[in-house]
Amino acid sequence: MKNNNLNNIKSTGFKTPDDYFESFEDKLFEKINKEALIKGVETSGYVVPKNYFDSIDDTILNKVTLDEKPVVKLNPRKTFYYIAGIAASLILMISIYINVEKQENSISAEMVETYLEDRDLNSYELAQLLLDADILEDDFTIATTPYEEENLESYLLDNSDIETILEY
Repeated sequence: MKNNNLNNIKSTGFKTPDDYFESFEDKLFEKINKEALIKGVETSGYVVPKNYFDSIDDTILNKVTLDEKPVVKLNPRKTFYYIAGIAASLILMISIYINVEKQENSISAEMVETYLEDRDLNSYELAQLLLDADILEDDFTIATTPYEEENLESYLLDNSDIETILEY
């Protein structure tokens, strides 16, 4: 390959033109003299007409026509977002209003029954909840039945376990 011999090259590859150092001084002095001649020039050769800056405003304004054209907004997305936001809020309000009308304000007895069954409350806790909730009417009375101790004892012995009775 060609790159293998790069470490063995002794020359830099740069050459100076023939008679470069002999004619260098002449060319340098020639260039310095030209720059001195340019520095001696005091006018550029350009002349500004008389009263040019006094009347330039009027000439520019006369050339400019004031045609009123409609302005086109470059950001139409902004208005789209406003309209979409208003439409979404209206749809949300209408859907809430429709759902409120459909809901019933009364609670069915079945709903209360399933709620109380799922809670696994004993009779004391249930009575406490009923008293705390103030949902009982003024004329509400719990039906009491007269019972005798003998009937109660026989009922409990027939329908329950001893372990259940001892737990309470």
